[in-house]
Amino acid sequence: GYHVLQELLSGKLADRVHVVGVATDDPTQKLTSPQKRLWKYPHSRDDELLVPRFAVERGLPVFTGRVKAPEFFEMFLDDWQPQLCLMATFGQKIPTALIDSSTLGFYHFHHSGDTWPSYPGPDPIAAMVRDGRKHLVLTIHQVTDVIDGGEFVARSHPVAIPDGINAVGMHRITWPQMGPFIRCEVAGMLDSAN
Repeated sequence: GYHVLQELLSGKLADRVHVVGVATDDPTQKLTSPQKRLWKYPHSRDDELLVPRFAVERGLPVFTGRVKAPEFFEMFLDDWQPQLCLMATFGQKIPTALIDSSTLGFYHFHHSGDTWPSYPGPDPIAAMVRDGRKHLVLTIHQVTDVIDGGEFVARSHPVAIPDGINAVGMHRITWPQMGPFIRCEVAGMLDSAN
């Protein structure tokens, strides 16, 4: 999420995008299923706070609660009113009403194999390591009622999976090199909307 947000707020996309809000995980809340996801691996509290701190520093509203709650629906539909929604490593299922409200679409960045769908779920990197895969890609797909079941949009260049790595380590390798991919694909989404 941090790297996607960083691309939206700086560089070429900053002139084309107005970020209206950020919903992010708080792994201290059980609603995010931290024991099934990235947060089950050794990490620091700074890792957990990276996205909300970055968003607050830039004056953006941040939501860390349950997205199925009435207060989030009100914030999302009445206050934020996003036209385009982007999701990366988020631990809650998005309600259909929120998916359908975004006129330019709702998209997810998901680590996967070369084909889509592949490796759906909360810990795709562990599954790929277990299967002995030597590389992964970052896939953008549409968000639907089926978790990681939406239509394929784009995939990044392959990224090597080093021996003995876990999901946190792989995220630290993958995301910093995804700037050009994020910029290109989000610009394409905006261009097609125009």
